[in-house]
Amino acid sequence: MSAKKLYPLLLCAVDEIPSDGAKGFQLDKLNSIFAVRKDNSLYLYRNRCPHARLELNWMPDRFLDRNRDYILCAAHGALFEIDSGDCVYGPCPGTRLSPVAHTIIDGQLYLSEDPLDPQE
Repeated sequence: MSAKKLYPLLLCAVDEIPSDGAKGFQLDKLNSIFAVRKDNSLYLYRNRCPHARLELNWMPDRFLDRNRDYILCAAHGALFEIDSGDCVYGPCPGTRLSPVAHTIIDGQLYLSEDPLDPQE
């Protein structure tokens, strides 16, 4: 029997995520999430392309396009809006990334709930 994680769950200090950059977090062997810091805001998503069901990044913490304007799926070049997760280019129009509930307490980034629980 595996131990149940308690939430909120500390991920990192907000300052560990580069400004206009991203950072990934491995939750278990098969599941990961990532955070994007853009214009002093943080956005967290499951690391899963809605089209191919693959992880978005091909290298650690590489989730953004060259200009850092969009989240990029390295598998097929789909682009997603940072603030909404909406697909704006590629083979997955009308889909979006799955957002992850989070909170910031005293400069620390926490998961608010288990992002792998089924959504009602």
